[in-house]
Amino acid sequence: MTTTLTPTTLPTLAATPALLRALLGGLPEAVANDARDPGGWSVRDCLAHLLDRAPMQRRRVEAMLTEQHPTLMNEDETASLEASGFRLLPVAVLLDRFEALRVADVERYRGLTAAELARTGEHSVAGLTTVAEMLNHVAYHDLDHLRQAAATLAAVAHEGRGAMQIF
Repeated sequence: MTTTLTPTTLPTLAATPALLRALLGGLPEAVANDARDPGGWSVRDCLAHLLDRAPMQRRRVEAMLTEQHPTLMNEDETASLEASGFRLLPVAVLLDRFEALRVADVERYRGLTAAELARTGEHSVAGLTTVAEMLNHVAYHDLDHLRQAAATLAAVAHEGRGAMQIF
């Protein structure tokens, strides 16, 4: 059981909105909607998913901080994303909303004590977890979807490489 944040957790959580804005902010809508990912997700889907999950992640952390070993129910992420309507919003709106949530979250998380990071909950699928593990997971989750979005954009760029595709 991990009770401390990794050295990259808070910096990653803080940087993700700016990284997403730099990567996705100026994209034409057609590129934002291009679903080349093997899972069928576009870069808009990646961003919409991160926005959709942010409040749930915060609720789980707050439950562990305020309740004695709460049960953290697993959720159907695909159904939640579909119900959110976020896939229909412009990328600029998604970026603004995600940034606003994340800035508030990072401010909250920076002030957590060692005792708070060690508080526990029981995830309905993963089992025993701590606040630290949850936040470390959120940072990993951010990076995983940044990687996914970057790979989709790389596939688009690859088409225009012509003879340079030998490299």
